[in-house]
Amino acid sequence: MLTNYLKIAWRNLIRNWSLSTINIVGLSAGLAAVMFIMLFVQDEVSFDRFHKQGDQLYRVVLDTKTATGNEVVTGATGLPQGPAFKADLPEVADFCRVKGYEMLFRHKNEGIYQQVMYVDTSFFRLFSFELLAGSDARTLLNDPGNVVVTDEIALKYFGTTNVLNRFMTIDAGGSFENYRITGVVKAPPMNSSIRFDVLRPFVASLPPDRKDWNENDWSDGFLNTFILLRADRNGVSANPAIVEGKIADVFNSRASEQLAKLKSEYGPFSSTYHLQPFTNMHLNERYELSNGLMRGSSSVYSYVLSGIAGLILLLACINFINLTLARSLRRTKEIGIRKATGSTRAQLIGQFVGETFLLTLLAFVPAIFLVYSLLPQFSTLANKALQISFLLNPQTLGLFGGLIILVTLLAGFYPALVLSGVNPTNVLYGRVRLASRNTLSKSLLILQFVIAIVLLIGTAVLHGQFNYIQTANVGYERANRVRIYVPWGREKQGELVKQSLRSRPGIESVARKSGGHRSGTFYIRNKPVKSASEYIDDQYLSFVNVPVLAGRGLNHVNPADSISNILVNETFVKQFLSADQPAIGQIVQREENSVKHDLTVVGIVRDYQYRSLRDKPEPVLLQLGKPEQMNQLYVKLNPNQTTAGLQTIESQFRKLIPYQPFDYHFMEDDRLESYADDARWKELVTDAALLAVLIAGLGLFGLVSLMIEQRTKEIGIRKVLGATTLEITRLLSLNFLKLVLIAFLIATPIGWYAARNWLDTFVYRMDLSGWLFGLVGLSVLSVALLTVSFQSIKAALMNPVKSLRSE
Repeated sequence: MLTNYLKIAWRNLIRNWSLSTINIVGLSAGLAAVMFIMLFVQDEVSFDRFHKQGDQLYRVVLDTKTATGNEVVTGATGLPQGPAFKADLPEVADFCRVKGYEMLFRHKNEGIYQQVMYVDTSFFRLFSFELLAGSDARTLLNDPGNVVVTDEIALKYFGTTNVLNRFMTIDAGGSFENYRITGVVKAPPMNSSIRFDVLRPFVASLPPDRKDWNENDWSDGFLNTFILLRADRNGVSANPAIVEGKIADVFNSRASEQLAKLKSEYGPFSSTYHLQPFTNMHLNERYELSNGLMRGSSSVYSYVLSGIAGLILLLACINFINLTLARSLRRTKEIGIRKATGSTRAQLIGQFVGETFLLTLLAFVPAIFLVYSLLPQFSTLANKALQISFLLNPQTLGLFGGLIILVTLLAGFYPALVLSGVNPTNVLYGRVRLASRNTLSKSLLILQFVIAIVLLIGTAVLHGQFNYIQTANVGYERANRVRIYVPWGREKQGELVKQSLRSRPGIESVARKSGGHRSGTFYIRNKPVKSASEYIDDQYLSFVNVPVLAGRGLNHVNPADSISNILVNETFVKQFLSADQPAIGQIVQREENSVKHDLTVVGIVRDYQYRSLRDKPEPVLLQLGKPEQMNQLYVKLNPNQTTAGLQTIESQFRKLIPYQPFDYHFMEDDRLESYADDARWKELVTDAALLAVLIAGLGLFGLVSLMIEQRTKEIGIRKVLGATTLEITRLLSLNFLKLVLIAFLIATPIGWYAARNWLDTFVYRMDLSGWLFGLVGLSVLSVALLTVSFQSIKAALMNPVKSLRSE
């Protein structure tokens, strides 16, 4: 019996090769899309789950409610939290503080940046990173001159992993020093939030930017603190909710004096420590992963991508149903004979579901090939390191097997139910009509085009907003300008590079500033305010063409400008300065070492959007910086001599700052980096939309085939009675174009609502105009018209003698 079913299934596939090919193409595309997303989601949920004590590990995070009611959350802590919680709470078995940097290593005559992680000596007690060489994990990092390297770094620098007691040369803030290798650890996997090349002892050798550390400063946040909760004999760890309550008591007790001082300055606020599960970090957007931890993700990505993949698979299954019904009339006699000779309905359902299973298996082969071929491109697009070997993972293979069964049931069960339910007497007398089923087929077709049109609207809006971002006026010039990073301890040499580049061929202008707008606390009329601040030189504003709207700029020849004069932007004036007197001349205070210093506003600059266009302009305070306070060098290139200009910069950089990697970025690229996720979504949604239109077109093709097969005799009679090809084409096409129009009317408000909500996340955004929706509708209508016209014209040109003889 099974052999007979398989033979019949194979013959039907061969006999209807065109429809079978369309089915296989649609199912392959849908299966491939789902496989890609399954790999993506599997990688996302696998993050940080390889640690043996992962269920007992937590990161200490902080929630603060300010006097104004705003909530500030952070995953950054300072030095005292870990030691205090371990000392005072028996439930805390151990702690480890972690802070990561990129630091400069010297290898032969080359400088290379590597990721260095400063950790406590408890690091290997908490985390399950495999130690390949080293006598005792507890003592590897006791000495400030010791380092532990990964096997990849050992091979990169020495060509072997047998590197114990050899030395690595690391930049120690202006000079290179040698550090002894005491251990080799297996490189962290790609699905680890903690990734490093080299480990250094935390307390014994403090990170470069924390030489003035304070062990008792509870307000500082510059590292990550992890704690290990104690487990009982049955392996059950302490209740984190109860531990959080005890942590609050420790915090209020140990930091009482500091809290009282801060509340007297900033007003009443409340701060509460929480324990974030270690395996929850990667997909939790609330607490940012920073200070050396790999950037986290969002579960929203997995949900949205899974939804898109599910829609594409649904389209493919609808496609299969329509095409199966389209060829069902050819098999009604077979069904009637089988039922007349004793076949039960269950047997017929089994036969048709089996045929669907065979077709799905055939579609699975090209789907695997597609995934194998396109996985590198998908990995790049998804910003992941997915590997081909993931496809052979037993868990993945099991998911793929379940996917085949799911598709078989989704696509095959309904057609099998319909076909197995026909009356054998009506079949053998030729009285079977499946026209009543057309309502469902048309409804499914409308659903297909609704999905396709919504995705196309999303694609159009994503492209429109991305183009808007690229061309929007952000208030400063960025064309033909590059940024060069000057390493720690080399800021003064950066000034020499700046001076050497003046009047060089291909160089139009040069400027310097500090690295990024850092948020700080200032005081106006003894009231604390938060503002971004920046150190700049006196050429920077003209370099980026940001005008001074009132007052004057800063100049290094004026001693006061380098000490106590400042510039502020328009937003700073609106939010903080008194409207009762001119902004020029008002005093802003900066606190250093518990002493407040007066700063005088001498100029107001135009607002410029240095952050994402999702955000409003923020208050900014600008000061003239000393050479050692500015680690960014900016150079404007002659657009006709870009290559020569870059070569000149590199030559001078390497000459004046030896052993340093030459790292430059165009300012335009820097700005667009903040929209990297939007760019990836644009590509993903575009690909999904094109695939959806393709599959919807195939579904339309199937429904047209079904309709023409049912109306073959009618078409022949019309032709005999004098109907022209154009009239028959219009007759056959009009109903289907109406279905597409209905789909457009349903999809437009859905697409508009989704697009508006996404655009609302931007302060600066494109306008949603009617022509965009009209263009999408016209595009879809054109695809539908071509698809329907091809089949309709073919039917209209058919010889009526043949169609009538077939009856």
